[in-house]
Amino acid sequence: MLPLILLGVSQTAEAGQTRSDRATAPQQPIQLAQLSIEQRVIIRIPTMPAQPRTNGPVTVIRWKESRGPRCVPLNLIRAAVVASKAGVTMVVSSNERYLAHLGRACRPADFYAGFYISPNKDGVICAGRDTLHARNGSACEIERFSRMTAEVVPADAEDER
Repeated sequence: MLPLILLGVSQTAEAGQTRSDRATAPQQPIQLAQLSIEQRVIIRIPTMPAQPRTNGPVTVIRWKESRGPRCVPLNLIRAAVVASKAGVTMVVSSNERYLAHLGRACRPADFYAGFYISPNKDGVICAGRDTLHARNGSACEIERFSRMTAEVVPADAEDER
């Protein structure tokens, strides 16, 4: 909170008296006021396609899910992928992703247009604490994170299965 000092201006100064007249005129008391400034920061996370386009040989990337951390640093998140019915995948780097599992009442399809996160002072987004806000107005709490690791499979091997 920022205190502001508001000085009263005497009516005699407004009447055009000289400097010496103002010095002898009685001064009005100083008035104090208080001003509250609230600040709200919201970070928008854009979405990206699940499989990047390549001009070279066709490969398929399969993502294996394993146990993930409780929290993910917010400044490391670059984008999100909505390709799972379980939740939203946070893209941290080219080969590291975390799947944010949402509650049963939440639909990951609501997050296709991107979403917002209200950061906390600690700078991390945590399961069981933080909420993703979709652009359509819905909000979903993150239940847990899973670590996603890439497994590159040639397109030929994928067709054989």
